[in-house]
Amino acid sequence: MRKIIKAKNIINGIADEVVKDKCIVIENGLISEIINFENFKPIDDDIIFNYENEFIMPGMVDVHVHLAFSGIPDNRSFRAESAELDYGEQALRGYEFALEHMSYGFTSLRDMNAPGKVAINIKNIINKKKLVGPNILACGLGLSVTGGHMDQPGWGSHVNFTNMTYPCDGPNEFVKGVRAQLKDGADFIKTNMCVSSTYNLEYPYRQEMSNEEIEAVCREAKMNNVKVASHTSGGPSITIAVKSGIHSVEHGHWLEEETINLMAEKNTFYVPTLLVNERNFDFEQDKNFTNSKNWKWLQLSREAKWLSLEKAIKSNIQIATGTDAGFMLPHGSMNYRELEYLTKGGMSNMQAIKAATQFGGKLLGINVGTIEVGQKADVLVIKGNPLNDIKILSDKENIIVFKDGFIFKKTHKMH
Repeated sequence: MRKIIKAKNIINGIADEVVKDKCIVIENGLISEIINFENFKPIDDDIIFNYENEFIMPGMVDVHVHLAFSGIPDNRSFRAESAELDYGEQALRGYEFALEHMSYGFTSLRDMNAPGKVAINIKNIINKKKLVGPNILACGLGLSVTGGHMDQPGWGSHVNFTNMTYPCDGPNEFVKGVRAQLKDGADFIKTNMCVSSTYNLEYPYRQEMSNEEIEAVCREAKMNNVKVASHTSGGPSITIAVKSGIHSVEHGHWLEEETINLMAEKNTFYVPTLLVNERNFDFEQDKNFTNSKNWKWLQLSREAKWLSLEKAIKSNIQIATGTDAGFMLPHGSMNYRELEYLTKGGMSNMQAIKAATQFGGKLLGINVGTIEVGQKADVLVIKGNPLNDIKILSDKENIIVFKDGFIFKKTHKMH
């Protein structure tokens, strides 16, 4: 039985203009044909969906999420959640978060660190078709130096967690870390190469992994045919990482011209995560904090991020949409704001949509993100024109989601 989406307006994720008057033929969860209206010949058991005023576009991709975490902005509450919730509970809750992303049109996700195989287990149960959900790639645990960005201190000396972080020290331990995550079912490797620093705000970032550790991770990942993504802030370590073969630069507040040129040469992706930076300015802050070096760092990084994005757009490097949902951000409901910020930074609405579709799919390396023959039938029907107003994507009632050719209901069931 074929399903046919007959649409007058299609944003296919590739063309710069709206494609008109096409029938998208879906068979076995894939797009099998795309046919002009005048050439389409229905057969007896076709199910045809007619959309005259709506806009059709590919399911979107969020390449930077944390399904194990709720996005609660208070740091003490965030840490309490990590301590109080069993990994099984986190997985069940994380699955619900994944469905929230789907409700807002994000049919593919890349999880960037989750304890206790939480995201890997969510991915596995969906891939086995035991539950309905988005396409998920997961890294398992992010690799960090002891006491680093993803192995942060601040717990009592008597506290000991299992499978919460994966600290590594020295090239050999990072190699073992790569192998351990792949053994657990990771699809790619996440590292933390450089981080923020308030020691001297003239240099508001510092390298966390050594050059040798960076090179060891990239070399081992390449041997295993997997990609490396890294949390970054700025400085020479990003350049070293790009030279070593890193696949995506996450955050990248301070990108130097040399780094951007190298990223263009090596087809390295940039995931600017604009929303999570701006989120800090959504809240009313007390005077002690706004007088602190931490607040000054946030302001400096905010200024730098827009400059880095402007340079990246001009250099035509591949930019993909990632929100950092789960860290200070809820899942799904604010995702549209990342696209809004991309347009604020200099992209057209069409370019921002491509960052959330075509380039997200390319980054994941799976057949999603465009409406083409052979792609997954992950398709959105938008009640309005997002090329005129991205904010249309802020309301899930404006979005009908086809996942693998089935309509995804907001009740989280398929029919």
